[in-house]
Amino acid sequence: MLAFNVAQLLKEPTGASREYEIEENIEGLDEEIHPAGPLKGKVTFLHAGRYNILVTGTLEVPLHLNCSRCLEAVVKTIRVKLEEEFKATIDVETGASLHWGETVERCNLINSSHILDLTEVIRQNIIVNIPMRVLCKPDCAGLCPYCGHNLNLGPCECKREEIDPRWMPLKKLLEAQI
Repeated sequence: MLAFNVAQLLKEPTGASREYEIEENIEGLDEEIHPAGPLKGKVTFLHAGRYNILVTGTLEVPLHLNCSRCLEAVVKTIRVKLEEEFKATIDVETGASLHWGETVERCNLINSSHILDLTEVIRQNIIVNIPMRVLCKPDCAGLCPYCGHNLNLGPCECKREEIDPRWMPLKKLLEAQI
């Protein structure tokens, strides 16, 4: 579970911390994220002021992705470094409601039950860390631009007549005469 009760940590003096090992199935977290295994890692919660908790850590998750050149399925491990500050919405000592206005993202608020939920922050960080171009191997040959054959499996059999575009009018003229 990616939600943690931080009421006790908020009662402790500034500088107190907790460490958690995470191993969580994140299937269904987002339609863009297709995990090949569990999210694993370690996070540290640091009481960083009266109403603040700083969450730091490193997480890894293997994802099913597609090669940018040949479109074959490939599994790549994505590493996520977290460093997020969360703010309480209720004073744990008095029970008074705290309002932060627009200065804090909604996903960075600790709810009224003192539950700090990392789900949205982790989802955003995974998406940001997915590489723009994924390759199945560094020397991936890609697809034939004419027939779509995967060139990693061997050369294609398609007939390609590459004609210099300057000769194209002459070719059309010859085809018209035949």
